[in-house]
Amino acid sequence: MFTEQQEKWLKRVEELFFKLGIKSLTMDDVARELGISKKTLYSFVENKDDLVGKVMERHMTEQCKADEAMHVQSTDAVDEMVRVIQQIMAGLGKMKPNVVHEIQKYHREVWDRINTFQQTYILNLTRKNLEWGRKDGLYRSDFDLDIAARFYIAGVMSIFDEQYFPKPPFNFETLFREFIVNYLYSIVSAKGLVLLKEKLQPTENLPPVI
Repeated sequence: MFTEQQEKWLKRVEELFFKLGIKSLTMDDVARELGISKKTLYSFVENKDDLVGKVMERHMTEQCKADEAMHVQSTDAVDEMVRVIQQIMAGLGKMKPNVVHEIQKYHREVWDRINTFQQTYILNLTRKNLEWGRKDGLYRSDFDLDIAARFYIAGVMSIFDEQYFPKPPFNFETLFREFIVNYLYSIVSAKGLVLLKEKLQPTENLPPVI
């Protein structure tokens, strides 16, 4: 757990990482931006790798809270996924493209933790959404839930793979938009398709649906 002050520091550092990148930001820069001494900074983190880890730890904790609130607010499984689209698109729009690559290359243990988070917590959320949609008749009943949930996680993580999607020319927002729309179209029932089109049509940053 972090103190209120530490939460504020980590939130500010996350904003800086997303805006400027991680590699280019030195610990001197961080201390100056936070308005604290390096001694104070190093009393909280051991080194830059530890700082990146704590930033991402806070980020994942906040995501869990946001996901829980989103689920409560959602009227159905399709509505929940549209809210996920809006949330993720907003986040990707604030993030410099090379941030993920820098975590993968220079902070491998942190990236492994992110992978674990995706393959446990996010996988479980995805499966629950699929069960909810199927129960309400909004998702098809003729696919394997576990495989579909893992397809979703694999698809999301592939967006960050520079081997398949170098950046540039690709960017996270376009890749995620293409992936999530195709994912949803592949799982909705006829009833769910009508609802999906209604919900996607007015959504900003998404292509119009036919």
